[in-house]
Amino acid sequence: MLKLSRRNWNNVLIFAVLILMFALYGIPQRLAQFNAPEHRLLPADSELLMVAFANTRLVKAGPVWQLQPPLSKPLDAAQLAVAWQHSLLTPVEVGTDKSRVPVAQASVQLVGQTAPLIWLLYPASDTGNGRYLLQQAGQQQFYQLSAAQAAQLFLIDTAE
Repeated sequence: MLKLSRRNWNNVLIFAVLILMFALYGIPQRLAQFNAPEHRLLPADSELLMVAFANTRLVKAGPVWQLQPPLSKPLDAAQLAVAWQHSLLTPVEVGTDKSRVPVAQASVQLVGQTAPLIWLLYPASDTGNGRYLLQQAGQQQFYQLSAAQAAQLFLIDTAE
């Protein structure tokens, strides 16, 4: 057995209690953070079939993704599809503003669903920060997007 003085045993006991407190309090807190609901553009268990923009459609033709009609600037359709399938959204509280006009819209068709998901992109009220607001049609929740995310997902030019 270890030969420690009474003071050293007290220190060991204090550290043991601290570790026990961390294990009983800290670890469940961290697990709760990891189990927080994710907000995505598409449900996690769904499969993307098509995304229609104003003048372009992203469609799955067999195993490959294609843009129809092709854009003048080079763009990897597969990367665009992956961005739509795996983008995580940041919820944001926004005051009600009936005068909001979307700058872009995307209609998303999923495999096995007859009704498409409609996503509307709005400029943030303070347009100087390069942020955008995203809303699913018929829902109240808004999500915040950076200018780069908006340009990637909605094929818009954000250099204004």
